[in-house]
Amino acid sequence: MLNSVTEIQILGTISYHQNLPKHFQTILAPPNGDAPLSSGPGLVSKDCSEDVLESWADVLTRWKSTKQPPKQLTSLVRTGIPEALRGEVWQRLAGVEEDTEMMENYRLLITRESSCENVIQRDIARTFPAHDFFKEAGGLGQDSLYRVSKAYAVYDSEVGYCQGLSFLAATLLLHMPEEQAFCVLVKLMYNYRLRDLYKDGFDNLYLRLHQLNCLMEEHLSQLWQHFKDHHVETHMFASQWFLTLFTARFPLYFVFQIIDVFLLQGFDTLFQVALALLMLCKKDLLQLDFEGILKYFRVSLPKKCRTEESARQLIKLACNIKVKRLRKYEADFIALKEAADNAESEANEVQQLRVTLARNEEERKLMLDEIVQLKEMLKREVDQAEMEKKNNATIINDYKLIRQRLDSQLHAVRTELAHLKFKMSGCEKCSLSVEETKERNEDGDDNGSERVRELELELAQTKLAQVEAECRNQDLIHRLRTTEIELTTAKNSWPPWLSKTLSSIKEVANKKDFANFTYQSSNEGEHAVEERTQ
Repeated sequence: MLNSVTEIQILGTISYHQNLPKHFQTILAPPNGDAPLSSGPGLVSKDCSEDVLESWADVLTRWKSTKQPPKQLTSLVRTGIPEALRGEVWQRLAGVEEDTEMMENYRLLITRESSCENVIQRDIARTFPAHDFFKEAGGLGQDSLYRVSKAYAVYDSEVGYCQGLSFLAATLLLHMPEEQAFCVLVKLMYNYRLRDLYKDGFDNLYLRLHQLNCLMEEHLSQLWQHFKDHHVETHMFASQWFLTLFTARFPLYFVFQIIDVFLLQGFDTLFQVALALLMLCKKDLLQLDFEGILKYFRVSLPKKCRTEESARQLIKLACNIKVKRLRKYEADFIALKEAADNAESEANEVQQLRVTLARNEEERKLMLDEIVQLKEMLKREVDQAEMEKKNNATIINDYKLIRQRLDSQLHAVRTELAHLKFKMSGCEKCSLSVEETKERNEDGDDNGSERVRELELELAQTKLAQVEAECRNQDLIHRLRTTEIELTTAKNSWPPWLSKTLSSIKEVANKKDFANFTYQSSNEGEHAVEERTQ
């Protein structure tokens, strides 16, 4: 005998579902050659045996009274939840059967705007097009799906709306009203960590695909090697499975049973179902090449699950597969990712070093050009200093010659004058001549004084030219020393050839050290002029 209260609830639920409008029913589109199944196909029966109803009635009664899932719940869920009870059981498995706060929050979220509204509206028409409930544009199904998808995009601003999320929301809407569907969707995304698949550039999705690849190597080594030989990677066929919980391509009866088990035991279910599907079609896949394998996953594989019996067998096979080494595979993936990140970081550093090297090479070329210009400038300055030195030496030599000639002339004149004075000292007649001679000598002395003054002026100009030349030479040497100090400051970054070049310049500068000119006879010239004046 059924418990009276529970029996009434179950029978009432079955009666409600049997009298749903036509758009709540599902259809099975017959296969059309190589055309893939449209999403949302499959006829899900509402019939249920009395034994199954009695078992579920007992489980639900104890579940409600103890607030804890009974022990036999696991075996019942794995055999399939009755379609009439799926909505209620899904909510209880997710823990949202009494979450009135989240339901009130949903009613507020649907009134807010979202930046994803256009994308959601575009995807709605492509979600379960084979199902009557979602066929009609602007109908109850599409409107409900739009509101639930939009509400989640507003609720989870980090993830927002991701393509494929609408399939999961649509599956929930086939079993419960919008508010409850939203609550279960939030639990699936947060508590069951589905949202992690969409975060951080799909890093968690890549981790799950790596784990599946390792599980294939462990359980299906022959098929894994075949895929490896034909360059078929897990993301080519399993990304959509994980992101949509298999809801996008497979018949609804199979999808519903996957969600039954997923809500019961968590993410491991996806690995079990994926391995079960691969085991089912292993022989077929081993005969195909790259293109054939991908087409098989897209077209043929979903058709393998069209009947309830095939779906039950697949779920039974999946539940018996043990996936025990997921943590090890996760650690391996993290290590590989860190190695890849390190390699990428090193590659970036190498690229930066190349850029720096190119920039330094360009700076080196510019420095070489500046050094060449500096050498040319220094050469011009040194040549000019050499020329001025030669000119000054020529002037000094000319001055010495002139002074020697004048000294000789002066000595000769003095000798002649002394001789004349001696001769004329005893002759009175010569007195007048002497006086006249003195007058003439005085005039000559005036002319001589004028000549001496000219020579003194020429000497002063020569000394001034020499001083100016020495000043320019000292300034050039100072500039050379300053440049040498500046270049020495940065010499640690110079190549060896540059240091040699500067050393050569320094040696040249040292060889061109202009000594001060000495004018030993300048005092003698002045003394001679004084004597001449006297």
